[in-house]
Amino acid sequence: MSGRMWYGWSANDNIRETAASGGLVTGLLLSLLSSEMVDAVCALKRGDDLYDPRPVLVTSPEEIQECAGSMFCGSILTADWVLGASEANPGIKIAAVVKGCDAKVIYELIKRNKLDRDDLFLIGLNCSGTFSPVQTRTFIREVCGMNPDSVDSFLIRDGRVVVRSGDITKEYPLENIEERGFGRRDSCRRCDTPIPRQCDIVCGTWGLYGENSDRATFVEVCTDKGLDFLSQAEKNGHITLVPANPGGVKARSRVEAAMLTISEKNRKEMFAKTGSGMERLTWIMEETSRCIKCYQCSHACPLCICQDCQTKKPWLVKPGEVPPPLMFHLIRFSHIADSCVNCGQCQDRCAMDIPVSLMMHALQDELEKMFGYHPGRPEGMPILAKVNQHEEWEHHYENSYQKMIRLFSQKVADTEDIKGE
Repeated sequence: MSGRMWYGWSANDNIRETAASGGLVTGLLLSLLSSEMVDAVCALKRGDDLYDPRPVLVTSPEEIQECAGSMFCGSILTADWVLGASEANPGIKIAAVVKGCDAKVIYELIKRNKLDRDDLFLIGLNCSGTFSPVQTRTFIREVCGMNPDSVDSFLIRDGRVVVRSGDITKEYPLENIEERGFGRRDSCRRCDTPIPRQCDIVCGTWGLYGENSDRATFVEVCTDKGLDFLSQAEKNGHITLVPANPGGVKARSRVEAAMLTISEKNRKEMFAKTGSGMERLTWIMEETSRCIKCYQCSHACPLCICQDCQTKKPWLVKPGEVPPPLMFHLIRFSHIADSCVNCGQCQDRCAMDIPVSLMMHALQDELEKMFGYHPGRPEGMPILAKVNQHEEWEHHYENSYQKMIRLFSQKVADTEDIKGE
């Protein structure tokens, strides 16, 4: 087997008919579990309805088919479940089906010695973004004129939202419904990772062409490990692969470029609303004045993992004061902003509708321009967030604290040299 881009589907006719996009991912997961290449699979399954995705850890091949299908509602991070399973079962090998934000979180946790990359088989999914379940129900009821409970499927395809209920299908340009406030979550609209190539393979529907356009998956191989388990799945008879159509490869590139262009435009517009300098600080102070210090932003953040939370130290943040002083938020910004992957979990969970994710992402963007670190990619190490927290660096990096200090100092020196030129 050679080549890096393929069309694939499940070799099981029943799976190919019932699973999404020909059941390629389902076939891969069956192969990985059946061959004992992994001990468990972390994926999403449908809960009470299509607006209710639920993360599961599956250890039996018989349960894999329950995870088949695409879900566009909700904002679940499978990365949290991967971390929980790894901490509870050191050395466990996990195949994880992940979006771009999941993949970025996983790499940030690897850099913090919380996960071992060798134990992970990462199957990435092309992602156009996810939708709020509450807003989606409202959209279906008010715009589509349908009963949300009777809808059979809700998905994004070719830049259009497609809603199906029985024999009725309605389609809307994604851009149009976002102008009406019913679109993707804000963090998804800013996302710069529609194809998470930090995974071992990436799967999706972009680039399907001709006779394979309806019941197949486009697969891009990103690592040697990905090539190995893809080849093994084909050899075991779980999947069928054919080389990707060259026209489909070009079409996929065009879709990715279009998604990135839209995301960049959205980032600029959203970041512009935050202002700069004192204007931004004033905006942050006004928005955070609604904070009730429920700690949901900290609990939701997959990278807020300090063992001894600085925001709970009374000499930094006065206990019982609501809203808390600005120091509460500044501590979170200083600990997380350089590594924020824009997953949006903090904002989704905020009871007071504070645009926490936008604040964090805007600060991360500024730090990236200053220091060159892009969070969530395999290369590089986080620089700024905990450089003043010696005990936390020791906890995460053991004896590498001095190395990190030198790296940070060099970045500062380089920045000053540039300013002086």
